[in-house]
Amino acid sequence: EKPQIIWRPAVARLRSEGLEIEADDDADNDAVEATESSLVYEVDVWGQKTGFYCDQRDNRNFLAPLCAGKRVLDLYCYSGGFALSAAKHGASQCLGVDSSRRAVELAQRNA
Repeated sequence: EKPQIIWRPAVARLRSEGLEIEADDDADNDAVEATESSLVYEVDVWGQKTGFYCDQRDNRNFLAPLCAGKRVLDLYCYSGGFALSAAKHGASQCLGVDSSRRAVELAQRNA
């Protein structure tokens, strides 16, 4: 499958900076998939922020080997990135917590 770029403009902010831009009400709101360290994540690019915290990749990779046999608590888990990485690397138990029901449902689908 070909890589894709999805532009999700902050219409209000762009307008406040003087740009004439229209909101795309016909945008495809389907989730997309992202692969990181052989884990496939459902990513909701229309949800909060960017849909996946790519900037945390190095931190997930750093912590992964430390998780074997451990219990892991992933606070503010959003898509479940830390918990799923820990589980892949042998954590004995993983718990993801988020204040957003939509985020918890996304993490559950990824699990």
